[in-house]
Amino acid sequence: MVQKLDSFSNETLDDYPNSQLKSVELFNLFSERFNAIFVSVQNYLVNTVEHLVLGILLYVTICIILFYVITQWKFIKFSRDMRNSKRLLFVIAHPDDEVMFFGPTIFHYIKKDCIVFLMCLSTGKNYGMGKVRRNELYRSCKVLGIKQENIFIYNHTSLPDSIEAKWPLEVISNQVLYLVDALNITNLITFDKYGISGHQNHCCIYYAIANLILDRQLPKFCGVFVLETVNILRKYSLFLDIPFSMLSSRFMYMHGFKQRSVMHKAMKKHKSQLVWFRTLYMIFSRYMLVNTLQQVNLVDIELDLELDD
Repeated sequence: MVQKLDSFSNETLDDYPNSQLKSVELFNLFSERFNAIFVSVQNYLVNTVEHLVLGILLYVTICIILFYVITQWKFIKFSRDMRNSKRLLFVIAHPDDEVMFFGPTIFHYIKKDCIVFLMCLSTGKNYGMGKVRRNELYRSCKVLGIKQENIFIYNHTSLPDSIEAKWPLEVISNQVLYLVDALNITNLITFDKYGISGHQNHCCIYYAIANLILDRQLPKFCGVFVLETVNILRKYSLFLDIPFSMLSSRFMYMHGFKQRSVMHKAMKKHKSQLVWFRTLYMIFSRYMLVNTLQQVNLVDIELDLELDD
């Protein structure tokens, strides 16, 4: 019995170093493969980041070049004007919409000596700011170049300044149609169905004018243009949105930094609205630099309504 136990012990001791050696070899092999994979992934990430940074720098450079060329090379036209743009009516929901959203377009046609009218459908009277915001609108429009006699402000009780209020479309369409006929308007400019910020008051204006188109109540010579709503990334990308703007619409209006300072000056006339996030908006929003418009007609409206259904 003792001899058998001694024999077993010797075999076990002889085998132990071999077993340990195999474990070490397996561990080393695993470590080498893991290190190889880690180095490969690390190199891939470094190369990817380098290419990404180079791509971003190249894109920014292209945007800067495009911005300079479009704003400085006056002998090349990068966008087209509205047909028959003699008398334009901008329909907005609130004081400050004219500069926050439509500033570049207004400024473009003011410089072309077109007659620009502004229709504002509320003033904030429902929360006690009517007189203040009315005067702020007049001062802002003076900076932009819109004459005070060409500004029409409404305080209809059915049109309160509220992000949740759905305005009655018939009230809006009646007031718009009256001004279009009275002023012999050749082109109408307003929000698209998304209202830039999704504001209900903005969206209601679009659908009210859409009803006028569907009912064929607008004069045949009166074109309708809507300001394009873009996603939030494009909205706050300033001049980095230029390539996308050029591709999305031929009706693109953009101004240089000198004119942009005029936009800022006009916005500062709305002192009651200058909270911190609007200051950031003034700095980063592409709407303070570039507008892209889309012309809409009966076919477009019918298609929109079908898609909504």
